[in-house]
Order: sequence, then structure tokens, then C-alpha cells
Amino acid sequence: MKNCLAKSYIRIPLIALFAVLTVMLFCMLGSTKAEAKTVTIKSREAFRNLNWKNKGFGPGSYKLGVGMDLATNLPANEHGTCLLTKGKFVIDLNGNTLQSTDPEQTVLDIRGATVILKDSKAKTASRSRPSIRSYGLGAVQITSGKLTIKSGYYCGASDGTNNPVGLHVGGGTCTVNGGVFEGDHVGASVMGGNMRINGGTFRTSYMFALMEMGGGNIKITNGTFTNTKAGSFNPTFALGALNTSGSNYNFGKWLADGASFNPTIMTYYWNGTSTDTSAYPTKMVGTQYVQTPYTYPYAVAYTGNSGYEAVTVKVNSNGLKPAPTSMKKLKAGRNAVKVSWKKVKKNVSGYAVQYSASKNFKGKKTVTVKGSAKTSAKITKLKSGKKYYFRVRTYRSLNGAKFYSSWSKAKNKTAK
Repeated sequence: MKNCLAKSYIRIPLIALFAVLTVMLFCMLGSTKAEAKTVTIKSREAFRNLNWKNKGFGPGSYKLGVGMDLATNLPANEHGTCLLTKGKFVIDLNGNTLQSTDPEQTVLDIRGATVILKDSKAKTASRSRPSIRSYGLGAVQITSGKLTIKSGYYCGASDGTNNPVGLHVGGGTCTVNGGVFEGDHVGASVMGGNMRINGGTFRTSYMFALMEMGGGNIKITNGTFTNTKAGSFNPTFALGALNTSGSNYNFGKWLADGASFNPTIMTYYWNGTSTDTSAYPTKMVGTQYVQTPYTYPYAVAYTGNSGYEAVTVKVNSNGLKPAPTSMKKLKAGRNAVKVSWKKVKKNVSGYAVQYSASKNFKGKKTVTVKGSAKTSAKITKLKSGKKYYFRVRTYRSLNGAKFYSSWSKAKNKTAK
């Protein structure tokens, strides 16, 4: 009898402990699921209050509701239109237009948060229907924190008094992987922090597609910078930097190692003539770029030969691609194959191994191997007796982007 009672006393706390652990596990799984869930925003007020947990929001993944056009202007408040100060946010503009005409406010103001911004319907966006438009300080602004822009159309439209930009970086780190950034005077401006441009299009119709306002660190691997039409402003500019020294400005420092400028026209005319006799060079050769012969303290990476001519400067990263590698051997194991390849020493961050049961690599899977020193990877969970095809390539990580070599020649092996 005593033994039975003792066992009962032991069993009760064990059952209670099991119940507590079960509840904790359920809560953890439920919490993880909740964090991954994307919340649909259905009102302007909700967008404005994304930062505030006491408003029912806070860090998380958000998408604007389909057809929830906010172009009728967002309400202003003491926090700005939409201020994000801490935590991680993923925002999908989903084909809508956010707009503000308040001269003192930007539409999206990042001051400390980590934000991923995109527009899943960016292909339908245009200047008349951008993802975000501002007549005030600018469409998007970051002064601290991290911002990654994947897609979208960001427009700063002049109202005759203000000349807002599509994107302004005053601090923190902003990485642009895609999107369009447009302003009547300046497409995007940098005053501080880090600007990393791995893609995207920057446009203006008057002054600079991209402008450094006396501060910040800019690195470009890919991008297109266009002055669509300069009007009566002569000459035409694409890239600019505040340069009070009055000396020639070397924009080569903006380029990531291996990237290069590709201007469409190599000469400019001053005062309507091609026989410029001033101290300013009339050609851009290599990394030599001209200082504008205006009284404005600006340096320019491109000047067109007419104030009415559209000009474009392209930056490409062809030189950033690492050298390819080749497979050395494939060794079959139980439900596995070990892939070995030749080591590449220079400009390599790692390797990507791709495999498939199809010769054409349909239904392929990819395994990433970090580090240039590693020269093999074991691919597991394969079906015994089945033939698989393998290939490998190198990659290089730079400024938040990956640059890949071509694939090696494919080889096949049957798993044991």
C-alpha cells in the first residue's frame, strides 16, 4: 500500500511537469508561427502606427491590402507619417501608392529599425502611380538602422517650393538591390551612413540622379543613373557630389572593386562650344571626372553636350564575378554522394553545389558551402540506387550581394 502511495506521489509531479513542458512547447511553436505570419494592413491609420505595440502592431511582416490606395495623403502626427525605431519589419507595398504632401515629413522614416521594403507588384508602378510619392522631405528616409530595398518605385515630386528625393540616406546602412528612385531635382541623396547600391535605376529631370551631400560612404556594384531631360540647365548631370574644394572629384572611390562606369557620351560643351579652354577636362578618361564649370560647388561624373539631352551612366559588376571551379571527383556513399572540387583562392567567398535526378537539372536543389578553403561537400538524403547529376560554381559576397561564376561541367553518380 505504501509503495502504491509513493508511486502515486511521484507520478503526479511528473505528469504536471510533462503538462507544463507541453504548454511551453506549444507556446513556442505558436509564437514562431505568429512571428512569421504576414499581417494585411487595411487603413492609413494602421500603416502610420506600425511602430507602436500599444497600437496592436510592432515589429513583424506586413502587406498593404489589395486596392487600398493611400494616394489621398497619409495623416501626419508627432511621429512623422510612418516612423520605425526598433525591431525588424518586412513591408510589401503590394501595388498601392503611399503619398504625403506635408512639407515637413517623409512618408517612411527609419530611425533605428531593420526594414526590408518591397513592392510585389512593382511591374505595374510608374511615375504617375509610384509605390511611394512625397511632396515634402522625400519618399523614404533612413537616419539610423538598416534598410534593404528590393523593389518598388519611389518618387519625390516638386511642388514649386520643396524638391524632395525618392530616397535619402542620412545615417545607418541602406542597401538597394532593385527599384526606381526619382526626383525632379535629385533622384537619391546621401548625407551620412552607408549606401550600398547593387541594382536599381536612379533618375532625375533637372540635376543629379544620385547626389552625395557632403557625407556618407557610397559603394556601387550595379546601377543605372539617368538625367532624362535637363531643360535649360546646361550642362547635363547624372552623378554629383558636394565638393567645396573646387578640385576634380574622383568618383572611382564609389565603385566596388571590379565595377566600372560606362557613360553614354564622353565630352561636354561649355557656353555652346566644344573648344573649352578652361582648366576643366573635356573628356572623362578612366576614373577622371570633371568638376562643373558652374559656380556651384558640385563635382559631376557626367556632363552631356546639351542641356536638352538625356544622359545615362551605367555601373556594371562584370569584374566582380569570381573565377569558376571544376569538379575533381564524386564518391558514392550510403544514400549520399561526396562532391569534391578544385580550390579557387582569389575573390571567392564560397561555393554552391547543385544536384538533381534530372540531366537538365529540373527539380534541382542547391547547397551553399561558405569559405574559399573548403573543397568538398557531402550531399545526403539521396535515394539508394538512383543516379544524380552534380555541378558546382563559386560565389563572391560584396556589399550585401552575391556574384556567381559560371557552372562547372556536370557529372553524375549513383548513390549506394
